[in-house]
Amino acid sequence: MGSHAGVVERLSLRTLRLRDLAGTVHMVPFSEVTTLQNLTKDYSRYVFEAGVAYREDTDAVVAALNQIGAELLQDETYRDLIVEPLEVLGVDSFGDNAVIIKARITTKPIKQWQVGREFSRRMKKRFDELGIEIPFPHRTIYFGEDKSGDAPVARVALVDEDRERSSATRAAQSETMGMASVAASPRIGGADMPDGD
Repeated sequence: MGSHAGVVERLSLRTLRLRDLAGTVHMVPFSEVTTLQNLTKDYSRYVFEAGVAYREDTDAVVAALNQIGAELLQDETYRDLIVEPLEVLGVDSFGDNAVIIKARITTKPIKQWQVGREFSRRMKKRFDELGIEIPFPHRTIYFGEDKSGDAPVARVALVDEDRERSSATRAAQSETMGMASVAASPRIGGADMPDGD
């Protein structure tokens, strides 16, 4: 309802009382209510998208998702919360960095987030075990090219940060010591320097 979502706790003639996930109570006048979405009537659904790298076999990913869904149905904590088993809807789209596979689990009302969080936890662990990559955004850097079609050379080097830091510290210490010795040298200036008289 607008920017608020939560459990409807009370209805009166003029207002609707809604408690959100953080426990905040929103008193909404009926005159401001234009659209309501009921996420808990009869059942709820946890709809999610699993993004995997383009190199992955989508059939193998779907099999892994189905296996996780089957395990949840056997788990004493979650089996009574699930109304219908996992339904993998298939490859939904091709994103910038990932192939998106959409799926959903039907649960008892208001239990979709509890079941969904556990499913996501298990999915991450299973994908790690199977070596299925969940990609993060990649960036391709384009350096341009001249009129002849040649691109400038891009030199890339791996840097040992600890080594670089200690080298920079040593250089700074050397520079400080050098300045101290210059300041103490009578040949450059100071009280003992001959004034030429």
